Amino acid sequence: MEHAKTALDVIEAATTAVARIRSALALRNVELGISGRLAEADAANRRAKLYRELLDKQRMGMVKPADMRLVPATVVADEPYGFGRRAGSTITLAIADKALRDELRAKLTHDRARAHALLDEVADANREKLELELDMKLVEIAGLAA
Repeated sequence: MEHAKTALDVIEAATTAVARIRSALALRNVELGISGRLAEADAANRRAKLYRELLDKQRMGMVKPADMRLVPATVVADEPYGFGRRAGSTITLAIADKALRDELRAKLTHDRARAHALLDEVADANREKLELELDMKLVEIAGLAA
């Protein structure tokens, strides 16, 4: 019975210690601005993904909206299994001109670099040591004794 009581005391102390460690980490992360940096890095990565997707979708064969008036209305193609019916050609509109594509590339480069820098800052901040007073028995059980 005494062994069970001792084990229960250790478990209770360990859960209390884990709560203290988590609380101390949370406070330290607030002091270091970790959450803000992670949120900013996430936003930069999301913007970079958007720019990359927009750039990847722009192709040479696309027609600019201003040039649509030059496309003949009679552009048609025979449908291979259409039983004599004709299907219209597919025309893909280009939504980005060269200036916009260049701007998107610059934003993509900037946001990728910003996200990497922020994540590097978080990694550097996480290298800092956090000192806490813990019960030596728990330190030994956890293998944290130096």
